[in-house]
Formats: sequence, structure tokens, C-alpha cells
Amino acid sequence: MNQRPWTGIAVSALSVVVMAGVGAALWDSLPDLVVTRDPTPQRAGSAVPKLVAVAATPGVLLVIAAVMVASTKLGNRLKPHVDPRLVASPDAQVRTMNTLFTLLPLFLIVVHTGFLLTAAGHGFPLERAAAVGFGVLLMGLGNVLPKIAPSAVGPDDALGRWVLAWQRSQRWGGAAMVVLGAVCAVAAFWVPPMLAAVGSAALIAVVFGVMLLRAAVRMR
Repeated sequence: MNQRPWTGIAVSALSVVVMAGVGAALWDSLPDLVVTRDPTPQRAGSAVPKLVAVAATPGVLLVIAAVMVASTKLGNRLKPHVDPRLVASPDAQVRTMNTLFTLLPLFLIVVHTGFLLTAAGHGFPLERAAAVGFGVLLMGLGNVLPKIAPSAVGPDDALGRWVLAWQRSQRWGGAAMVVLGAVCAVAAFWVPPMLAAVGSAALIAVVFGVMLLRAAVRMR
């Protein structure tokens, strides 16, 4: 991929700076050990040093970015050996990466800030904010899903027919993910937010399962 997802790169870099700034601003308010799980009768609680709590979410973003860079380089090396009908076009790859690395860092900023505010003793509806943020993330990914098109289509053999069937299924899948994300964001205000988020995450597998089924039916 000759083009670079500069928007996603810029947003991700700025997000790491913002998260570092939030951690620095709340550093003195944080306890030396930050509770990550409250104890219950069935399990013990857990806590981590505040340095780990402050660095964890920016670290996760950096790890995800590194994995995506490595996978992109590996994909570019393998591309000459793969049928181009199975590879997204360069524009689609850039669009997808820009969407992912714009929405994901913003979602992580919300989680990071909410978690540290809660740990510092400030009131913050962390679970609700995370569920709403996850819903927005799903909506963004659903919007870009139908636009992930291969570099080439045809000839009219079995693989070509499958690619076309999958592209049509992607349109349905993208719309379903947008609806799922919207429902998750709204449901966070009416049901336990984590139930809305976890339920929505589980339904992603159902969406892709239906996409595969729809594509298989179109192949007949």
C-alpha cells in the first residue's frame, strides 16, 4: 500500500499525547495501587501500580498500531502470491485504516479518562460512556465495511462469483453493524451498559455469520 492512512496516524499520535496528558494531570490524585477489579465473595480483587494504570491504555493503542503495521507489511509481501480479487484495493485499505485509527483512539481516550477519573475518586459514568463509545465505533466500522472492495473483479469463475456475492453481502453487513452500534449506544441508557456492549460484541459474530450465509446462497 503506497498510500498512508495519515488521518489515522495523526489522530492516533494525538490520542497518545492526550492520554499521557490525562495521566499526568491525575497522577497526584491516583492511589499508589489502582483497583482494577473489586473483590466479591466468589473472587479476590486485583490492583495494579498507578504507573501501569496510566500507561496501559496508551500502550494498548501502540501495540494495536504496531500489529497493524506489521500485518500490512506482511500482506504487501504476500500480495503478489494472492489472487487480486481477494485483496482490498489500496483506496479501500487506506479508508479502512483511517476509520479504524480515528474511531478506536477516540474510544480509548474515553475509556482511559473515565477509568482514571473513577480511580481518582471523581464521579464518571465509565460503563455507560464505554458502551456508547463502543456503539459509535461499531457504527463507523459498519459504514466503511461495504466500501472494502477488491482490487479486481472477474472473470466469471467460482472465485469471481464468490467475490461478487460477498461484496453484496457486505452492504447488508455494514447496514446491520450501523444499526447494531446505534442500538448499543441507545441501550446503554436503558439497560446495564456492559450488557449492551457485551451483547453487541457477541452479535458481531452473528452479523458475519449471516453475511457468509447470504453470500453462499447467492452463489447457487
